[in-house]
Amino acid sequence: MKPFSILLIRILAIYLAIKPLIAMSPLLFSANLDAELHQWLPGVVATVFIPVLAGIVLWFGAGALATKIYGPYGVETSVQVNEAGLVRAGSFLIGVYLFVQHTGTALSQWAWGGIIDYGSLVVIALGSGLIVGTSLIGKLYNKIKYAGGDV
Repeated sequence: MKPFSILLIRILAIYLAIKPLIAMSPLLFSANLDAELHQWLPGVVATVFIPVLAGIVLWFGAGALATKIYGPYGVETSVQVNEAGLVRAGSFLIGVYLFVQHTGTALSQWAWGGIIDYGSLVVIALGSGLIVGTSLIGKLYNKIKYAGGDV
């Protein structure tokens, strides 16, 4: 399960790094780039550089993160993908995505106009809960899965 999680973490890292760059590409090809870049600089820093930095950290820390999620079980001879492991990996990745995206949004709005985006702060808190609560979510999934049945 750890090699599968490493692959998913690296896919998320690529997505986090490339998505904001593609979103800002029209700004790079505009006619008056200097004037617009000076105006948009706080937003660019928060919405582009934070996800790119998070993508780089996720790419190089994928092995350590997978070990943190599943524990130090050593080298696996075969990949056994079970449902609880997928739920744990998926909740972790969703939490990282929500945390990074909404951190950029919250910082951008704060730097841009001093506005505190409380919706993004709630999503940051929920994303943090998904990141640190992967084992709890896996246990909750197993309880829900086997509730009411004699399996």
